[in-house]
Parts: sequence; C-alpha cells; structure tokens
Amino acid sequence: MCQFPDDNYAEANADEVLLSPDDMHDEADDGSVRLDTSTTVGETLANCDELRSPVHPTVTPEIIHPRNTRSTSSLKLWPLAVLVFYNVSGGPFGIEPSIRAAGNFYAILGFLVFPLVWAVPEALVAAELGSAFQDPSAGVAWVEEAFGENMGGLCGCLGWVSGATDNAIYPSLFLEYVTSVVGWDKEDFRGWTSFMLTSAITILLAFLNFTGLEIVGNASLIVCFIAMSPFVFMTIIGAPRIVPSRWFQLPEQSDNVDELFDDSFQISAGPLPLLSLAGIQIRPYLNNLFWSLNSFDGVASFAAETTCVRTTYPKGIFLGLVLSIICYIVPLLVALGATDYKQSEWVDGHLGAVAVDIGGHWLGAWTIFAAGISNLAVFEAELSADSFQLMGMAERGYLPKIFQKRSRYGTPTNGIILGTLVIIVFSCANFGQLLELLNANYAIAVLLEYAAFVKLRLFHKDLQRPYRIPIPDWAAFLIALPPTVGILAIFLVSNWYVYLFSIGAVLFSLVLHKLGAASKQRGWFTYETKAERIPYNLSPTIDLSTDDGTESDLSPVSNSSKKDYNYKIEELTVIQVQEENMIT
Repeated sequence: MCQFPDDNYAEANADEVLLSPDDMHDEADDGSVRLDTSTTVGETLANCDELRSPVHPTVTPEIIHPRNTRSTSSLKLWPLAVLVFYNVSGGPFGIEPSIRAAGNFYAILGFLVFPLVWAVPEALVAAELGSAFQDPSAGVAWVEEAFGENMGGLCGCLGWVSGATDNAIYPSLFLEYVTSVVGWDKEDFRGWTSFMLTSAITILLAFLNFTGLEIVGNASLIVCFIAMSPFVFMTIIGAPRIVPSRWFQLPEQSDNVDELFDDSFQISAGPLPLLSLAGIQIRPYLNNLFWSLNSFDGVASFAAETTCVRTTYPKGIFLGLVLSIICYIVPLLVALGATDYKQSEWVDGHLGAVAVDIGGHWLGAWTIFAAGISNLAVFEAELSADSFQLMGMAERGYLPKIFQKRSRYGTPTNGIILGTLVIIVFSCANFGQLLELLNANYAIAVLLEYAAFVKLRLFHKDLQRPYRIPIPDWAAFLIALPPTVGILAIFLVSNWYVYLFSIGAVLFSLVLHKLGAASKQRGWFTYETKAERIPYNLSPTIDLSTDDGTESDLSPVSNSSKKDYNYKIEELTVIQVQEENMIT
C-alpha cells in the first residue's frame, strides 16, 4: 500500500483507493523494482477505468487493513529519540546500586564500557528488524518468523512479565527518592506502609493511563526537559567543585557484604557464592548495568509511526542511544567528583541527597520533582506498551478476545487492569529484588531475539530491510556474541530465587500457550484473529530513491500488526497475491 504524497487528499478520497503495481513502478536492469515517483495522484486517479480491470480490481482500505487506519501524526526524529530515551533510560535515576557495588571508578567505567556490550548491539538489531517488520509486537514478530508460534508466544509472555515487573520499580523508586530528601527514616516505610503507598501511586498512574494519557511525541520533549533540568543545574553548580581524583577511587575492601547490601535476597547464594572481584560485588553491579542499558527492542513498536522508516527510525534509535549514555555519564561524573560520600552511603534514591549537597534544598526538591515526572513518563509509556502488547497478542490469537477490548479513550482496558494487578503484587519487593527478577525474564526474551536476528540474516536473506546493519550476513553472530556472553554471566552469578522465577516464568509461558490451544479447540474462551497472516518474504527489492537521487519519504501506512497485513510500500507483491485470491 502506498502513501499518498498529500495525506489530506488521501483521507478525503479514502473511500476507494485504487492501486496498480504496474503503474506505480517499473523494473530496473538489475531486476529491482523502482517506484515511479513522477506520477502524481491526479494522473493516477485519471486512469480509474483502466485500474478497475479484472486484472487489477479495486482495492479498498478495508481489504488491506479492515480494522485500523493510519494515524494522522507521525513521529519525527527528536520525538522518536526521546521515546527511545524513556524506554531505555529516563535519566540517571536508579544508578546508585552500581556505585554501591563497585565504587566510583568501576561505576564510571561500567557506564563507559558496557554500552558496547549491551546497548549498541541491541540498538542495531532493533533498528534493522524493527524497520523490516514494522510490527507493534516487536520481538514477538521477529521470533515467530524465525522459530514459529511457540517461541513467539514464549518471547511475548516473558517480555510482558519483564515489563510488568520493571514497571513495579518506578513507584518504589519514587518513594525511595522522597524519603531520601525529606529525611524520613526508611524503616518507617517498610512492610504494609510501603505496599499501600506504592499501590496507591500505581493505581493513580494506571487510571491516568486508562484515560488516554500517553507521553509521546512532542509532549515527551517537554517531559524530558523537565526531568533533566536539575542535572543541568547540578552540572553547572557542581563542576567547579569537582575533584578528579575522586573518580579513580577504588571500591572499599570489605569481607562483610552485609555492610553494602543488607537484603537477604541480594546476598543469597546461587550455583556460585556471591562473587567479589577486586572489591566489586559482581551480581548487583552487572544487574544494575544491564537494567540501565537495555529495552531498545521495545522501540521497534514505533517503527511504523515514523516519518521515514529508512532514515528517521534508525537515526532516532541511535540518537536516543547517545542521549541515554550522556545522561548517565555526565551526572555520574559530577555527583562522584563534587561530593565525597562513602561507597556504602549510595543507597537507592541517594542522588536526591547529592543534589541537596551540591545546590541546596531547592535543587534537591527539584530533583525529586524531576524523578517523579520521569517515573511518570516511564511508567505510563511502559504500561501502555505492555497493555498494547497483550492486545496485539490477542489479535494474533495468542490470548482471548477480551484483551482486545478498548476503553472509550482507545486504551486496552483489560490489559491495563492485568498489568496494574501484577505491578501491585510486585510492589512489595524492593528495588534490588525487582531488578534481578525482571532482568532474568527480559534476558531470556532478548536472547531469543538475538537468535532470531542471526537466523533471519542467514536463512531469510530475501527479507526486506529498509535499514540494514552494514556487515555481511555471516558476521551477524558477532553482533549477538557480546550481549549473549554478558547475559550468560548474569545468569551464572544469579541466586536460586532468580533461577526458580525464570523456570516458573518459562513453564507458565509454555503452559499458557498450550491452554490457549486447548481453549480454542474446546471453546473455553472466545478467540479472534483479526486478519490473515501473510509471509514477510514475498516482497521484491525496492529502490525508494527518486530520480534526482534523493530518498522518497514514503512511510508505512500502519498502526497495527504488519504480520496481519503487510501494509507498507515494499509489499506491492502482496497486493497482487491478494488480488489473485479475490479473483479466484
């Protein structure tokens, strides 16, 4: 399906869109398909009688995509970059465990080196496969295409559980920042008190999500400015006070890990004892870095919403990557260089106290306000993504039809309710516990995505990739190798609770898939697959450049699953297949 050069004209004439692949492209000498961008809409519609021939019957929007229409707004570069930033980072909030586990020098080194291990490879894979599939289910579609529906369902379930677990962090983290700056005794906010407060915050934010509040587009730019503004002032005020030698302080040598981490969950044994290397507590150190530098795959849900999937989408991902790293490194350098706190004092929420020390109580209060705004943005974005993922899986037939239900505001009602309940259950856990549990589930899901990336590169060479990582196909495993080794290291040092939780999540995912199949056969629940699934590898190679050498800014016309209907400019052959089916 081709996007009209004039969107307003297309909307005004959306009752009957006439397509003829022969009129829209010609064949180059190398066999590739080249769009004829010189033909205007008026010239195309002038040939309506010819296009209504039996060979090329009328194709209406309902035939191509009966349930969804293109959004009138498209993500441009900077709004997309900020969405990437909020999916991955949201600011330096939550980096304290890295300092507490490894000291100043290794905390800084970790945020300089580990982006090459985890962040960069995942950003590259998300840029390539996101542009190829343009599916809001993101990794579910990639894994399903590579390994089938069973693995696709497993990836979707693990990814959703990870997202819901991750979302339970933000109300808890916000509460940690408030108690740190106000000076309240954190022991007074344990147990039922903590549970009730975090549950109230969760329900309030979920209600806002239900009413359609979404931190997207240009609004995200405003939120980002508010959230990062105190760190700009912290940098300006704290820069003259920086003592560079503090950056190179090595971790305090302590044989008693209880001095740094007093939670029995974090110091409990696994297959290996709690490892300490050169004074670094390996488990909390790696888990905090992994949590801080991942989730680029979720941004693939926005690929079909960008102004140009070949340029805007990958540039937005890489710009968001740079923003995330800078917003970790700069505040970290200032906070560690301008203050002289002990390693053990870097508890959760300590950045608020650092802001008070550098700029006074006004800056500390501003930091807390920024943390609240940032947590709001991240929470709303992730809860929305998780609920829409459930809706998308229901539309694919993985889940009952009840998860397709939307509120009058257009939000997935039952997906939000289920996500909120899971978040409340996990809100009784502390930051470190939540971190390890969500990392375990997300790590399995992302390993499946890396495996899918390698297989699709090696065995699905005809898959159209508007953005392609500039490496040969045989080198695809080199992209997946560093993050895979890092993930295996995290599992190696994990405790038995994480292993049991991961095994339980995998078994739950497989059982859920089997129950879904049995439910369909026996009619326990109503299932509805909204559209026919079409293979991805039907499309020819298409040159989207115009005759003058510039790139055509044609974007995909889809807000929903490309797996349901391949509704993008490269899939002209799919339209021909549909036409032949209609004739027969």
